[in-house]
Amino acid sequence: MRVNNVVRFAKSNASRGLTFNRKLREDEKKPYSDTINKALDYLGVQNRALIIHGASFPAKLSSGEDQKIGTPYGQKEFLDFVKMHGFNSVQLGPNGKLNRKDTSPYTSSVFAKNPLFIDFTQLKSSEYASILSDDEIDREASDIEIPNENYTYTDFDEANAISNTLLSAAWNNFQTKLNDNDNDAIRLNEEYQRFQQENSYWLNDYAVLDSIAKDYGTDHYPNWSQDDRELLKRAKHGDWEAQNRYNRILYDNENSNIYKFSQFLVDKQAKADSRTRDVSFIGDLLVGGSSFDELANEDVFLKGYKIGCNDGGPFNSPQTWGMSVVDPNKLFNHDGSLGASGQYLKAKLEKALSDSTNIRIDHAIGLVNPYLYKEDTVHKAKKRDEHGEEKEYVVRERLHSGHLSELGLDRGHNFQKILSRIVLPTMREHGVDPHKVVWEDLGWDRTGVFNKVFKDQEHLNGISGLMWVKSYEAPKGNWAYIGCHDNPPVQQMMHDKSVTQNEPWKLDYLSYSMYPANYQGHEREQFKSKIRSNPKEYVKAKFADLLRSTKNIQVSFMDFFGINKTYNQPGTVGAANWTLRLNPNYQDTYYKSLSDDDYAINMPEIVSMAVNAKLNDDIQYGKATHNKKHEIQPLINELNHWAGVLKEKE
Repeated sequence: MRVNNVVRFAKSNASRGLTFNRKLREDEKKPYSDTINKALDYLGVQNRALIIHGASFPAKLSSGEDQKIGTPYGQKEFLDFVKMHGFNSVQLGPNGKLNRKDTSPYTSSVFAKNPLFIDFTQLKSSEYASILSDDEIDREASDIEIPNENYTYTDFDEANAISNTLLSAAWNNFQTKLNDNDNDAIRLNEEYQRFQQENSYWLNDYAVLDSIAKDYGTDHYPNWSQDDRELLKRAKHGDWEAQNRYNRILYDNENSNIYKFSQFLVDKQAKADSRTRDVSFIGDLLVGGSSFDELANEDVFLKGYKIGCNDGGPFNSPQTWGMSVVDPNKLFNHDGSLGASGQYLKAKLEKALSDSTNIRIDHAIGLVNPYLYKEDTVHKAKKRDEHGEEKEYVVRERLHSGHLSELGLDRGHNFQKILSRIVLPTMREHGVDPHKVVWEDLGWDRTGVFNKVFKDQEHLNGISGLMWVKSYEAPKGNWAYIGCHDNPPVQQMMHDKSVTQNEPWKLDYLSYSMYPANYQGHEREQFKSKIRSNPKEYVKAKFADLLRSTKNIQVSFMDFFGINKTYNQPGTVGAANWTLRLNPNYQDTYYKSLSDDDYAINMPEIVSMAVNAKLNDDIQYGKATHNKKHEIQPLINELNHWAGVLKEKE
């Protein structure tokens, strides 16, 4: 229950001296941002994305309510903050409805959005027919708490409990207002009816499945009875008894009604948000999907096979994801039109693009040359790693190799046509340039088939992880990053010998990257000594080097805000995975980290380092004259001024 006002709570913390960092004043914000953007333009860095999944967004202090999970919608204050520091886009994770008992967004629904992202405070407004009141929200949502750390955590169980109660109240209030002929409710209902019609191709089936899953307490359909697993299939094939039960669940079950209404609400908020924000969102196209996606689209998947990855598990063993893969023989009809699987893939991509201006393609290899295996052939064993910890891994020789010709599948090579005939045309239909898409193509050099289609045939750009690649070796069209949602923060990576033994982490490399000219030898040696003895300076050098790589860069929220916690540990299932979240007081803790010269990224400082390096590099190789130095030096001076401002105490 709500017991105090969040504004008073936040101010009381400030009065005790917990907030003593130097924030930018209102009159400083625009010149600060203009300076950073001018410098990034000089560096040729066109697209700058902050990686932060929806659940990791902060609670909004202005609302006074915490739903125990973040939402990417209605976050103007946060996005203004992100934009001010030079980012022009945000890389989200998949925004689909999560499976029960599984918090990974990468096993979420393809078509259903995550109702936990609904901002319930908006439902108090006339736009939503005032279907929730302050008292109803106050009884369920928690007061915003300001932790001592610069991070907090999502509580998925509590978030689900809050969401379920408030959605039920909102639905019942909506029905009451409709019965009372409330004008706002009538208008909202017209929108709701249109939404149901436009999404009928998936919405009803998913509502029925969700009601069944609620009875079992799990979305994992192998735990259901055979009758329940086969209800949709039997109903679609004319079984009268199944059709009758399907309709009863759909129309007479409150859970189904609330499910559909929740999808309408989250879709409405997502679309309204996409029309008003200044920072663009990059969506995320799942390689797989939820169990509902499989049951509702059963005929489009390849029977008996699952998709995984041939390495990346413990001891570099294969990863077995347990996700279905589309049947390549149903991608295209004989007349060249899209078959059932092809239509499914197109609809899947269109849904992912519905409220984003760009897209990340998760595991792009899985579209063109998927690694397939049969679940009943997977053999697992255990052994101890170098730290003595026992880990389970997949024994490679018990899996199919993934070469489709050897498996006797896809004799028409239809997987290799997915990009040219489905994915790329759909992107262009939605105004998305495929060459600006974030293609997660890690491992492309391990499969000749993918390399031939992706690079040689379509000439697409992938991603460059500067953990393993030197910045100047990264193709300029690629997206480059040091860490993403699958990596620990750089302040942890720098202590991992399996990472730092690679050339991009060596002191000689970083010092030459920042001081590349022959005449900078003395400065280079001083810099090398500084980053050798000071890990914080070392981290700054890594991010300045990132700015010298490609025209498209990504920075994880952990690194930007200096959070020394990991968002996700790949290949593991743990309670902490996917829960890391920004502190609602993120601005205070960010600026405090800067004033303490801690690990949060001082954007003008690393941009200044990169600009200085590029300038001297250009002079060294005749791309610019020494006169250019006089032209650029004022910009460097401005950057250094702002870098110093951010380090001041209040």
